[in-house]
Amino acid sequence: MNAAFRSASATGEDPKALADALIAQLGEQPPRAEDQVRVGFIYLSDPLTRHARALLKHLREGLGVDHFVGGMAMAIIGPQEEFYEQTGAALMVGEFPAASVRVIHRPVRRLDDLIQDLDGFLDPQTPGRLILNADPRMEGLEDLLTEIGEQTAWFATGGVNSGEDGVVQIADGVAASGLTGLALREDVAIAARHTQGCTPLPGQHELTETWRNIIVRLDGQQALPAFKGIIGDVLARDLERALGYILVGFPIAGSDTGDYRVRNIIGVDLDQEVLAVGEMLEPGTKILFVRRDGQAATEDLERMLEQIRAQTPNGIRGAIYVSCVGRGRHQFGQAGTELAMVQKGLGGVPLVGFFANGEIFSNRLYGYTGVLTLFT
Repeated sequence: MNAAFRSASATGEDPKALADALIAQLGEQPPRAEDQVRVGFIYLSDPLTRHARALLKHLREGLGVDHFVGGMAMAIIGPQEEFYEQTGAALMVGEFPAASVRVIHRPVRRLDDLIQDLDGFLDPQTPGRLILNADPRMEGLEDLLTEIGEQTAWFATGGVNSGEDGVVQIADGVAASGLTGLALREDVAIAARHTQGCTPLPGQHELTETWRNIIVRLDGQQALPAFKGIIGDVLARDLERALGYILVGFPIAGSDTGDYRVRNIIGVDLDQEVLAVGEMLEPGTKILFVRRDGQAATEDLERMLEQIRAQTPNGIRGAIYVSCVGRGRHQFGQAGTELAMVQKGLGGVPLVGFFANGEIFSNRLYGYTGVLTLFT
């Protein structure tokens, strides 16, 4: 029988005191079988960057944890609380078959490097799971995730760390400037879902003419007048307000659930009547526009939780929740609301996570998304 996970969170800047608080909350760790390893999923407020090594040392000594994976963020998620302007840590400890887990220690930036790191553990054509943490300064992350999806049988979830300059990841030690995480063989049972928190406006639209990340013509019309016609007269009269919660969605080819990736409209040129989008564009691409608001986010999160509970008839050992920095208190009204919904939907489980600069689900990079990974 699989042992249950344990999770805890604590605040403070002194690494020894913080470690002691986490250890006390987790309680005495039961003995583990020789063929098991203990993994700690840890997320730290970014001011703790300079103390990360000391904190890991104290935790390793006090908990007997074999491996640590995780990273820093501007806001972190504990089992019962979202931490924003507080320095602290969230930690979840669980056990896995030793032969079924491998830490991606060395930050990778190319698929060849990742395959080499997992050589002898996961063949590219053997199904496996990756729980990833990415450096926000890493170039080519989206291309790397696409290659994982196209050239391997691996399924990746996770997120891009967030915070001030110098934010790092944790992969047994402290790492930076690439992709790290945990690789799992298929015998480790996992369920994963994502919630986008947006409501699509009717219809899809074609990018008739683009230049780099600029929409020049949309559905054969100049972009800005076409956009105003799509969003309606009320919002068209207040473009600043419209850009606050109307975003661009890029439909995912082959999705049978209408899935899409969301990107911001980052600017409008009133003289040229064009729109700038947070992604490089190609003429002929189909897009949609989506409305982002608290009600849409609540409804979509509840739907996702209902679906993932149906995937876990044997119960949930532990959970990792990665949410966008634009969600949380900014979208749900106050700190803790999003987490409370997740824990209510899951029935109260060991859980940790963080607010990310981009969310990874099914080998794709998303925005304004919540990604839930369950160990079942």
